[in-house]
Amino acid sequence: MPLNKNIHCPALSIFLLLVFCGIGLSALGAPDRLLVRDGLLEDSAGRQVFLWGMNLGEKSSEQHHKSWHGPEDFKNLRRWGMNAVRLLIFWSAVEPKPGQYDEAYLQSVDERIDWARDAGLHVILDMHQDLWSETIPGGNGAPAWATLDDNMSHLVFGGPWSTAYFTSPRVHRTFDNFWNNAPGPDGIGIQDRFALAWQHVAARYGDNPVVIGFDIMNEPFPGSAIYEGILAVGQAAPDIFQGASLPDGFMALLSSFKEKPFPSWLLKALDNPARHRRLLQALEPMMRRFEQKKLMSMYQRVHRKIREVNTIGIFFLEPLMLANTGTPTFISALTDESGKRDPLQAYMPHAYDIVLDTKLAYQPSQNRLDIIFSQKKEDAARLGMPLLIGEWGAFYNDRKTQNAARMNATLLESMAVGAFYWDYHRHITDTVYFESLATPAPLALAGKLESFRFDPASGVFECSWITDPATGSKSIFSAPKFWSATPPLLQVVPGMVTAHVERCPDDVDTVYVVVTTPDKPLHVTLTMEGKKD
Repeated sequence: MPLNKNIHCPALSIFLLLVFCGIGLSALGAPDRLLVRDGLLEDSAGRQVFLWGMNLGEKSSEQHHKSWHGPEDFKNLRRWGMNAVRLLIFWSAVEPKPGQYDEAYLQSVDERIDWARDAGLHVILDMHQDLWSETIPGGNGAPAWATLDDNMSHLVFGGPWSTAYFTSPRVHRTFDNFWNNAPGPDGIGIQDRFALAWQHVAARYGDNPVVIGFDIMNEPFPGSAIYEGILAVGQAAPDIFQGASLPDGFMALLSSFKEKPFPSWLLKALDNPARHRRLLQALEPMMRRFEQKKLMSMYQRVHRKIREVNTIGIFFLEPLMLANTGTPTFISALTDESGKRDPLQAYMPHAYDIVLDTKLAYQPSQNRLDIIFSQKKEDAARLGMPLLIGEWGAFYNDRKTQNAARMNATLLESMAVGAFYWDYHRHITDTVYFESLATPAPLALAGKLESFRFDPASGVFECSWITDPATGSKSIFSAPKFWSATPPLLQVVPGMVTAHVERCPDDVDTVYVVVTTPDKPLHVTLTMEGKKD
């Protein structure tokens, strides 16, 4: 039945918010420094660089935040056709006491960066947090001394772990104190301490091109400002669900929320693109106000501290976590104190459907994903920044997620951006979705990309681009070990263009395809065909 416009349902509005929310053949050796120009990532020759990789790290302090991955795992990423890693680090491990930095932990980060260098991988350092701190159940990230919760209660009403973002006063208060730069135990603002911790980390890699940049904070959350979003969604609910088929009566509506993970009527209603967009629009005022006033203030504070000690790192900016499901972002470009735009920055949001972390993760909505990914592209165009997807997937060995992975991969290809799968877990090669991770892809392109597409069912990859002699004659593509032992069949047009297979000198399981073009602009198409083992 249509929703009565006179009904306002706080339970519904809260529930809805819970729901939403140089490479050349140098690709075979240590990675070169990357640059940003005209909204693209480029190598020193001016070729467009695409970063493909995975998230890698250890959230548990019991393991001292040292993940189980070793040197071979970094080489595995290269063998699987990837060239980058989003490496998780944790403020609680960097700075266990105010102003005291843990050298042993930082040396373990150095070690992993060395493994990445030896594997030919670029590294983006991500200061990770979930629910702010491990002092909050299910959380990680900030040290206990920077968790200023004012003894507020922690309330969770079931659902995925991230539900606590929307229900816990303790989570809200800790974020509020961070955004307000409340003084820590030493009297210094905890946001100031956060910026100084980043400065300490960034200084270690001021002359290391392997560490290409910094993801300042994983999935920032607005704290108690979320109530503004909840109210806005509640007020918009009659409009959002006008014409939708809902349970018959108010009590039946409330009872439907017992259906796990979500009421079936809700998922069906939000499969409608107009309704999904209307829900996202309800969150825009809060997003705009908070990102412009609070998030960008923090980003600028950290940016200026890092730039005092590191001039080569790229800033990979994230929006508020509410943007994961398609809400537009209102962040802006970082600038120096005179207002001059920093040339080294990129936009790196996450992209997840609302079924993330539930038993329905295997059946995301194509309509919702279309909105999510297209909004990321619009945001990046507005910002004038390269676009990378910092997290996607999170399928956690679900045996039913093959089609979901293919759906996401097709969208990533259509947008021609780099991306990092969440995450590199044990036995990942045995999963049904590995075929969508270890795929052929452009790595460095001497020209302007038109399109690329890989079909894991047939094993056929095709890429088209317009060459640009000013950026060189060689374009590099991955041909990962997803393929059979026989090298892939290659076809390239026009005939004056050549393509051949290159194997990494120290690892024959790492395979690239090198396309060489003459010194004039051409429209080139490369086709690779292989068979799965």
